[in-house]
Amino acid sequence: MIAVDKAFEILKENKILGPVVQIEVDEALGFVLAEEVFSPIDMPPFDQSAMDGYALGDAFSDSYTVIGEVTAGESAEDCVLKSGEAVRIFTGAMVPVSAVSVIKQESISRIENTITITDKNNEGENIRRRGEQIKENQVALEKGTQVNAGTIGFLIGLGVTSIAVYSKPKIQVIITGNELVAKGEQLTMGKIFESNSYTLIAALKEVGIGVEVQTVKDDYESTVRCIENALAQNDLVLMTGGISVGDYDFVGKAFNALEVEQLFYKIKQKPGKPIYFGRKNEKFVFGLPGNPAATLSCFYLYVLPWINQFLGKANSSLVKRNFRLLSSYTKTPKMTHFLKAHYDGEEVTILGQQSSAMLSAFSSANCLLFMEEGKSEFSAGDSVEGYILP
Repeated sequence: MIAVDKAFEILKENKILGPVVQIEVDEALGFVLAEEVFSPIDMPPFDQSAMDGYALGDAFSDSYTVIGEVTAGESAEDCVLKSGEAVRIFTGAMVPVSAVSVIKQESISRIENTITITDKNNEGENIRRRGEQIKENQVALEKGTQVNAGTIGFLIGLGVTSIAVYSKPKIQVIITGNELVAKGEQLTMGKIFESNSYTLIAALKEVGIGVEVQTVKDDYESTVRCIENALAQNDLVLMTGGISVGDYDFVGKAFNALEVEQLFYKIKQKPGKPIYFGRKNEKFVFGLPGNPAATLSCFYLYVLPWINQFLGKANSSLVKRNFRLLSSYTKTPKMTHFLKAHYDGEEVTILGQQSSAMLSAFSSANCLLFMEEGKSEFSAGDSVEGYILP
């Protein structure tokens, strides 16, 4: 059994990057750039009006003669303004090269084709200069940037249509346990509804990853065959249940039979002590505990960081913050405890129902408190670390 810090270290040592693929920008949400993206154009591609108003031929007159107008999408290359002349212009329209400023329409009065300035006007005002946001061939986005809604709009606005990204991992979830009943079926004595697959599907969906799910009977041959097929077709296999040492726990035995290299098994933590992490060549497996809350805690603490490493994210682990504890807590010094908690600003409350079998606290939890090994007493007012949940 190893310490939590050692498990985190092993996790980072066994990262693997997903293959680089070229995909359409508008389909790249959540992916991470595998190379720099350079701007193919200046942005804006021309001097652009930031206001509805008038482009002025000089900045010193009190009144101007309006000689025309420029609308958005129209070229102003042939428009030449002399001193004392102006053109009506609209937001986003091309500013004539000869214009020295754009005055907003609220700052003038107009009688027929003559405008009179009513507010101060400065040279260069209300003009977005060509290349002001980014210039042609300048780096638009760095390698390792995660694509979000703003990224997509920015790239499309530059005329970039496809980008190189790290592909998402192909994942299969395997559920074990003869006591499990599928949703919608009749619950008989001694059975429980299977929920871990739905929990993991939802958690993976939160990070934009779909997943295959399979249920396997609690017998050795079926377990070996199921894991073998899953490893052949996926980058990551997530097992839930069957990883302990009971008479009907066959997952560990199956890993050994398939020559999966054990990277760690059992961590000095609660919940989720009997977690397994292993690899076979470039394929990886997690044997997650069967208890629902332990499964989800281990997913956030270990599985999600591994996935983030595969995706090429620079910061793969959950964000960590310090909080002021609002109540005392006592535990054994031999184990690290990860407690479901809710923070509000700088203060954090430990939630009830911390059992590894109870998922209900996750409905209001927004962090997992890190109550470290080697310490048993935590007092109200203490500073404690917490991992922010997605």
